[in-house]
Amino acid sequence: MCVIDWKMLLEYLKVILSWPPIALLIAMLFISRFRTAIDDFLKRLVEGNIFGQKFTAVPPPQQKDNSNPTEDRLALAAEASAQASATGTLQTDEQLPPELANEPFAREAVNYARHYPAETVIEYRQLLFNYGAERLFARVYGTQISLLEFLATKSETPLSLAELMTFHDDHQRKAEDTSYQIRDYINFLINWGVIARFGEENSHEYGITEHGIQFLSYIKANYPLEWNKRAY
Repeated sequence: MCVIDWKMLLEYLKVILSWPPIALLIAMLFISRFRTAIDDFLKRLVEGNIFGQKFTAVPPPQQKDNSNPTEDRLALAAEASAQASATGTLQTDEQLPPELANEPFAREAVNYARHYPAETVIEYRQLLFNYGAERLFARVYGTQISLLEFLATKSETPLSLAELMTFHDDHQRKAEDTSYQIRDYINFLINWGVIARFGEENSHEYGITEHGIQFLSYIKANYPLEWNKRAY
């Protein structure tokens, strides 16, 4: 059974709760857009009680699922914000969507998004990145973080698969399991957008992406004592 990492959860909550309240309210407008991703995030929790709410979930999915959380919905958010801004202020008699009907500050949040569409998209983009980074950090292996660190030092020169095999070998040794093949080990990082593959079939080379560099910066800033202490 998976055990809740309370320290990580509390740190994540601290980041979210430190935002201005209006930013949180704006974020609520977009929850319906990635409901499936949120459901997947909750799967990393086990039974517990937080702020009087009971949560129960299953153990975390394995990397072999290779679900990709980086689907870019920024364009949809930008389009929605632009359309909303053209309609002006939400009138007092204008009905809200059912998902927001019982939110006390929903009307103010909608008006903010209509008047400041660019700021709303920026907030949404940052929220989406933070959410994706937290999900990746919960699944990534320590040897894969080391691999990203190594690629970051060689960012100008893509490396061959043979040059990366030492990290996979280290993973198999520490995990005492040889079933997780290097193709899946590397493709997991590719699917999450933190490394890229170049070249033709049978002669591929690999390099870290800008998203990968930002991910490393994020975990180092938010988990300064444990970012490089993940299992395997």
